[in-house]
Amino acid sequence: VLNLRTEKKQNQQFYRNAIDGLERSKVSFSSLEQIKDLLVRASELSANISGASSEQEYKAKAAEIDQLIQQGVNVANTKLRGNYLFSGDTTLVEPFKLENNRVAYHGSEEAPQIRIGEGATSVLSVASTTDENKKIALVLNKMIEMRDAMRATESPGKAEAILALRAERQAPLPASGTGPDINVPAGHGLAVGDAITFNLSPNEGNGLLTGTLYYVVAVNGDAIQVSTTPGGEPVSTSTGLSGKSTFGKARFDTVEDELLSALSRAGTIQYRLETAMKDLEARYEATEQLISTDADVDFAEATIRLNRAQTAYQAAIQSGANIQSRSLLDYLR
Repeated sequence: VLNLRTEKKQNQQFYRNAIDGLERSKVSFSSLEQIKDLLVRASELSANISGASSEQEYKAKAAEIDQLIQQGVNVANTKLRGNYLFSGDTTLVEPFKLENNRVAYHGSEEAPQIRIGEGATSVLSVASTTDENKKIALVLNKMIEMRDAMRATESPGKAEAILALRAERQAPLPASGTGPDINVPAGHGLAVGDAITFNLSPNEGNGLLTGTLYYVVAVNGDAIQVSTTPGGEPVSTSTGLSGKSTFGKARFDTVEDELLSALSRAGTIQYRLETAMKDLEARYEATEQLISTDADVDFAEATIRLNRAQTAYQAAIQSGANIQSRSLLDYLR
């Protein structure tokens, strides 16, 4: 019975842990969704920058992105019951701070964990992991780069160059070609509409300029065509292209995928916690029944046995009292 009662107490604690973890996971999920929405809005602003017609319009977009950044930092520093959700296991340390125009992560390298049962597999990280927290800082810093580039813009050409800042993928690739086709290795990952830059060596008479922004207008396997404007005529490379070029994709797709992965993990954790809570409830009820079987009594039968024992006890006391009332003096008379 003592072992069963100990198990019941443990299950009660595991259940309370699961309730707390589920609450934290749901708030974390909601916060990550808000950050994803902010990123989507920033991506929309960057995609529409080529439609801006004046410096004031660029700066207006920069002002909107600045508000998105401020909101993103506030969401990233979300608290639940006085504890920061995205600071790892140091829940009292503010995880994200703006320092030197960058968002720095000051949280722990260890994720907060809870136990919902016996064994190592029952230990869960219910908030974001350290890697996911750092991805949040990466998202906000990319938005800062976009904002600063828009603020510094003085012409439409410079505004369009924003799309080439801080490329997600930058690597020296051998390139060759004659005419509008530029041959690059398989797996380049470029798509129509991507903004890319070239760093040619040598750069002699091939029609392309180092550091100039170009847009991919056609992709055919390992061959791509580029133009100086989105959807424009392909740039001629009639004299041939040789040497190495640096192809850079400047999109928010990668960091958005990271956030979606974090959201998916949070959803999985919530399902696991809900399942564990149902199991703990069933185990609690089963333990109660086992305790009842071993410890409970039939009250009617127990009452009869008590009355019988009480009658015998009273008779024994009375007999003892009668015996003690006699002494040797009674027999000396």
